Amino acid sequence: MPSLSVVVPTRDTRTLTLRCLATLVPQFPPDAEVIVVDDDSRDDTVAALAATHSAARVVRLAPARGFTVAANAGLAVATGELLWLLNSDTEVKPGAVAALRAAFGRTARLGAAGPLLFAPDGSPQWSGGRVPDRRWLFALASGVAALAAHVPAYRRRRPVSGHDGRPVEWIPGTALVMRAAAWREVGTFDERLALYGQDVDYGIRLRAAGWDVALVPAARVVHVGGATVGRVCDATTSGQDVAALWTDLVRVLAKHGGPAAGAAAARALVAGATLRLAARRLARPCVAVAHRTAWDHDTAMYARAVAAVRRAVVTLASGH
Repeated sequence: MPSLSVVVPTRDTRTLTLRCLATLVPQFPPDAEVIVVDDDSRDDTVAALAATHSAARVVRLAPARGFTVAANAGLAVATGELLWLLNSDTEVKPGAVAALRAAFGRTARLGAAGPLLFAPDGSPQWSGGRVPDRRWLFALASGVAALAAHVPAYRRRRPVSGHDGRPVEWIPGTALVMRAAAWREVGTFDERLALYGQDVDYGIRLRAAGWDVALVPAARVVHVGGATVGRVCDATTSGQDVAALWTDLVRVLAKHGGPAAGAAAARALVAGATLRLAARRLARPCVAVAHRTAWDHDTAMYARAVAAVRRAVVTLASGH
């Protein structure tokens, strides 16, 4: 089976990073390597790694450059035939490493693959999907999809993407395994996509170059989610920077479909968000007083995201 390099970007997630490596390293084949990219952490992550995982190679960035730059920096020095980009807030379940390596060993044109992702409580997380269309973007921004997920009958009929057995076109950067030959052919992550969307963009580019993308159900990874974003960005209480997410998605779709595709994506996001904001304002009197500060914070974040999407469309129209 092909040799493996694991790249773990981290920023102020010392405890989570150590836990991630503790679940990962025991599964390593003899020729595997781990590269931790420290994005200007201030929590002694590097010292903790030296004490507990001295074999790990550490790449230090200062000042902080963000996830995409950190990922590229680690992947640039990796030597394996397989390159596994892995979030620091993950735990790799036993057997995952072997299952992923075996999948690439079986299929020569497999350019990228990923495990099934689960939340710490065992519930399934988004593990891969199709390239977003306007209907999907509207559901994302409106919150309709999140509401529907709380209805048991809905999830029985429509499992979380990646857990339904259907083909996928991209794998989340949370736990993205790439064949090094495909990485060299297609190129690095687009650093204009600082926080989100680089995985969608990469999936589109891989498939355009003739590489396959697939999930490996036998491999499983637990993902905490929002461990870094929630601390370093102006995020919602769920740990998501919605302004960055929505604008990065607009940029990806404009990159591959032109300004008109970007504008259409933006309209879908704004329409969905407008509905969401109206519903939140109507519901606010029913929110318990103890939770209103958080509620108002999230409402402000969604309004900020709408403004950011509109600015992104203007920027795209100007050719920048």
